[in-house]
Amino acid sequence: MKNPQKILIACALTLALNSCSNNGLGSSSTGTSAVASSYEVVAASALPTTISSYITSKYAGATTTQVNLNSNGTYQTYVALPAGTTLKSSATAKNSSLLAKLDFDLKGNLIAAKTDTPVLVANLLPAITTYITANYVGATITSAHSESDGSFDVFITAADASKVKLDFDAAGTFVSANTFKPNGNHKHRHDGNQIPVAIADLAASITSYISTNYAGATITSAHKESDNSFDVFITTAAGANLNLNFSPAGDFVSVSSNGNNHSNNETQVLVTDLLPTITTYITTTFPGATIVSAQKDWNGGFEVHLTTAAGVRLELNFDATGVFVVGSDSNNNHPPLNVPCIVKDLIANIKTYINTNYAGAIITGANLESDGSYDIFITPTTEAKLKLNFTSTGVFVSATNV
Repeated sequence: MKNPQKILIACALTLALNSCSNNGLGSSSTGTSAVASSYEVVAASALPTTISSYITSKYAGATTTQVNLNSNGTYQTYVALPAGTTLKSSATAKNSSLLAKLDFDLKGNLIAAKTDTPVLVANLLPAITTYITANYVGATITSAHSESDGSFDVFITAADASKVKLDFDAAGTFVSANTFKPNGNHKHRHDGNQIPVAIADLAASITSYISTNYAGATITSAHKESDNSFDVFITTAAGANLNLNFSPAGDFVSVSSNGNNHSNNETQVLVTDLLPTITTYITTTFPGATIVSAQKDWNGGFEVHLTTAAGVRLELNFDATGVFVVGSDSNNNHPPLNVPCIVKDLIANIKTYINTNYAGAIITGANLESDGSYDIFITPTTEAKLKLNFTSTGVFVSATNV
């Protein structure tokens, strides 16, 4: 027999959510994903502008805790609301662990909005645990959520170490399974036999699909795989880099974030789990930088993506012990790394030094070097053009004529 308390909570949540559509949590039409679908976890910064703007407007002060990019191009976003906020129809403060689970189509339109409440594994319905025991022998249930419509999301680690999210309805009946793909959602293998394809030579079905579903996106490159399928790389209007896979006939197959799909078996690494040598190097060499994501390579090395205090996006590679190897900019231009910086965003120490010692000078350019130092080009009022070199923390080093 079901726990009556759980039923009452689910009903209360459903009633409350149906009366607060202005908060973006009203129930929407539900749908079940394909049983064999897959997803990858991407950075919140990769969300289309339509989605990030929606979340900002409907959930002021909320935190986006996870973004899943599904193989069909749709997004599932988990948003944690600020502790102490209340539902429109209730004066009761929300549990700080309550999440809003938002589903969006590939154009960024909201499909469904639900709330997720943590459920102890021991409290799951017998029908759910029985199904998992029978169909995923040796699997471990890692966490579970109950949703505002009474359904359940259950996360498991299978015997082969793969991670799967299982969906069950309110009665505990299996609905669908979604497999986490740390290396992207692609359906084919990359064996190195890739042939570059001119963008102008892409099939009309491919370019039409992109212009229809990713309005304003720019196709940056494309190539043909050994199985005659196509990989097309685009930068969306919101700045996200995606890799779209199409069949030999030009039909859409899947989408993945650019950087996770040609990764030689890379696995995602939590920023908090990075080696201290790596985080120390980054905080020392790039003070004020934000680590966006990280992966571990097949050879044990690490690939870390960050955004510097000056707004420059970089990819840094470290060996298995955390020793820096090489850096590149967001376009994978490897050393010598010489990335243009946004002048107005230069660290304060640099701007203060120039204003003090070269009053009236015009900063004509700025580059971030591979060791974290800066080259600043200025035109003083009474001297020839100069190149000023500063350390990563903005301490002046030298000046040379250019």
